[in-house]
Amino acid sequence: MANNVAAYQKAMKLGEAYSRQGQWKQAFQAFRSALAEFPQRPEPYAGLGDACFGLKMVDRALESYKLAARYSRGDIRYIQQVADLQERLGQLSEAARTYQAAGELELRQRHLEAAVANWERAVRLEPALLGAHRRLAMVFQRQDNVRSAVREYLAIARILQLRGEQDKALQMCQAALRLDPGSEDVLLAMELVQHGEQALESAPPQPEMAPEEAAEREEMAETVRQIAQTFEQEQRLWQAERAPSQPDDPVALAISRAQDALAEEIFREDEDDRTGGPLSKLERDALLGQGMDFQARGQTRQAITCYEKAIAGGLRLPAALFTLGILYLEDGQRDRAKQLFARAAQDSSYIPAIRLAWQKHS
Repeated sequence: MANNVAAYQKAMKLGEAYSRQGQWKQAFQAFRSALAEFPQRPEPYAGLGDACFGLKMVDRALESYKLAARYSRGDIRYIQQVADLQERLGQLSEAARTYQAAGELELRQRHLEAAVANWERAVRLEPALLGAHRRLAMVFQRQDNVRSAVREYLAIARILQLRGEQDKALQMCQAALRLDPGSEDVLLAMELVQHGEQALESAPPQPEMAPEEAAEREEMAETVRQIAQTFEQEQRLWQAERAPSQPDDPVALAISRAQDALAEEIFREDEDDRTGGPLSKLERDALLGQGMDFQARGQTRQAITCYEKAIAGGLRLPAALFTLGILYLEDGQRDRAKQLFARAAQDSSYIPAIRLAWQKHS
């Protein structure tokens, strides 16, 4: 094993030196030697991708970057290289989906600006990419960027209208109208959805993809989702190993678990939202994100307002009910806390933390 490590390190150093000098053939051979020692490390694939690109072997460079992304466990640099090269090769739909997946990674790491940049690039390349528009709408509403959020809701409505999903398109228009009441653009969009279908058919319907093509296009996004999951698990383990040892606090643990559940709800995709609440899932997700941000900054009253709106909008998640109950307790609103705790107790795992929190604030 020691010999393998030494050979790998030597090959990598040679490859990096040759790359800096633009000696791509030598760099190519060096990185291949490194891969022979450790074929599941991302760095040699990335180096090989650079060498292939330097040698004008663009298709092979793309495959190398994809492998670097697969083995990197969340290194966004490699994902960006894949997307950039796909775009250069004119693989615009594939590039758009890779940028969308990169945005998901950035969002999971709470890098909102980088996530937005990736999604905006994705929809520029493929304007009908529904997932990226949904994420942009959620983040812009979360940031109180009304103009941009409304624009994204109307883009989603247009896509759904072209797909023949008038009810869902109208729901997105209504969400936009709640953000900007009386907006002429939104009212016009609603009229078009309800009465003027032909007016929104300026773009021809997209032909259905063959199953093989659809599977190939989704392969990179699935790879990135797996990378994100692995990266999150490892990051949590890393944080747990370095956290100062302290007695377990059931309330703190329950709050942390509830926050994880809220984050999972934001990432859960559900096109058929059947809660029957007045708000769409996108709107509730935006409010959840806002509430979590305020809560993390200790702005209890603002967090309460966001969670209240999300729950009034149809959110029935016990984690949200428990979280709001805790915030009510911290704000001295014991009667409201009691009501929320009674509803949160439908998930029995929160009951011990509820009892202890109530005792602490008695």
